[in-house]
Amino acid sequence: MNIRTSSLRKRPQGFSLVEVTLALGIAAFGITTIMSLLPHGLNNVRSAGEIAATSRISQHILGSLDQSQSATAAHKQRYYFDAYAVPVDPAGRSRDDIAFVAEVGAPATDVLLPGSSDINDAFLRRVTMKLKQTSAADFDFSEAQPASYKLYSYVVARTGK
Repeated sequence: MNIRTSSLRKRPQGFSLVEVTLALGIAAFGITTIMSLLPHGLNNVRSAGEIAATSRISQHILGSLDQSQSATAAHKQRYYFDAYAVPVDPAGRSRDDIAFVAEVGAPATDVLLPGSSDINDAFLRRVTMKLKQTSAADFDFSEAQPASYKLYSYVVARTGK
């Protein structure tokens, strides 16, 4: 029996050096692109967490002001929250429990009606909230630079309680 040697010729197996180099180059480019996106993604996650915590803190504070009998926080009130924006009582808690410190007060000038510069609206009040992400329960907002904390201003209805 005569077997043709042309059909049994050895074909080269594997990839050539050029093919391997191109594949490694494409893989390196893809990995580099994905790795460069990670810091931006982490910053976005951190920012979203801070925004969610701030929103929960604001809702808690405004809800407690709405329930209170005071005319607004004419004196400054301090609130303390943990990392999940859950209220924390600073007495009896360790320093690690506090993640946010908020100071709420009412500015000297209240909400003025449009077109009148000297008549306050009897049904609206302005509330300012200073919020700092810190574990220091005795953080002094009056001594700190304004850029070091966030300042929020709200207008809430007077409930007449």
